[in-house]
Order: sequence, then structure tokens, then C-alpha cells
Amino acid sequence: MTAMHVANVADQHAAGKRAEKLWDQQLAEMREMQARGDPMGDYLYALGNAQGWITDTSDPLKIRDLLAKAAQEGSSDAKIVLGIYYFRGVVPSSFVGMRVVWLPDNLVDHQRGLQLIREGMRVRCTYAEPVVSGYSNRSYLRYVSAADEIWPSFRDGQYRRDAAGNYVTILEKNPRLEKEWHDLDTQCHASGAARE
Repeated sequence: MTAMHVANVADQHAAGKRAEKLWDQQLAEMREMQARGDPMGDYLYALGNAQGWITDTSDPLKIRDLLAKAAQEGSSDAKIVLGIYYFRGVVPSSFVGMRVVWLPDNLVDHQRGLQLIREGMRVRCTYAEPVVSGYSNRSYLRYVSAADEIWPSFRDGQYRRDAAGNYVTILEKNPRLEKEWHDLDTQCHASGAARE
């Protein structure tokens, strides 16, 4: 091993330890929000379980119910992410090491998903997602454009494998809806609401 490799490994280990402490801080803040009755706390709890940085449940229906509860309490973030969950069948994430929790195929509902996303976007065109960086030693909420999660599905279509291993189309390509959602994404970014 070279000295450079050893230094890189040590740096990665130190960054990982800092990130663990930052996640602990995020979790403490989330629990404080929940205790105050802030729906953002319940939203982050649902999101954390879906993404795997909270390990209380990985049951797709419980995660759906947790998101629905936070949405009913007034979280537009939860309403958008619940809509994405119904639309795509998976909760969005940039969380490294995320486990993927799929909504059962029979519960994927494109129209319901789009309706929830639109309702959430009436409040804000983005949803919040926690980010922890052990390298920069900070944690923050990044704001992701909700429409950014949708327009590529209309550009590319959505497919699943059936029991025989063949691909089955579950959402047709739709240039009109691709443009509509791409325009919403562009407007959201232009407004400055989406922040990485």
C-alpha cells in the first residue's frame, strides 16, 4: 500500500465518523420536531425509514402510511414524496447506501401520484431531503424539484419485469406530459426554490 492510499482510507474513515455524528444530530432534531407536533418531523421520520438512515421499518405499506400521516398533518414535502411513491413505486433519494423499498405493483397509481404531487406543489415546488457530508462537516436540507422526479418517466416510459422476466410497459412515453412536467421543473429551478 502506498502512503497516499493509506491517507485516503484514513480520510474516508474520518469523514464517515463525522457523518455518523451529523446523522445523530439530524435524528435528534427530527425527534424534537415530532415532539413539538411539527409535521416536518413526521415527514423526515417516514423519509428516513424509506431511505434506510432510520431502521425502524422497511415495510412499504408502513412507509406509505407514515408519509400519508405527515401529509394529512400538513407537510407538503410528505404529500409530494407520497405522490412520487405512488407514481414511481419508490421513494426518491440521493442517500448513499439507500435501501430500495418498492411499493407493491398493484398499489402503484400514476394518477393518484400526480394529483398528490400537484397538491404539494401548490405550497412549494420542492420537497426537502436531508444531506449529511462528513467531508464538509455539515448537514442540511436540500430542496429538490418535485417535477424533476416525473418528467423523465414520461420521456422514457416505465417498465417492470413480469414473472417470466419479460419487460412490461406500465407507463407509456408521453411527449406532451414530458414537456408539461419539464416546464414545471424548469420554472422551479428558475425560481431559486430548488437548492442542492
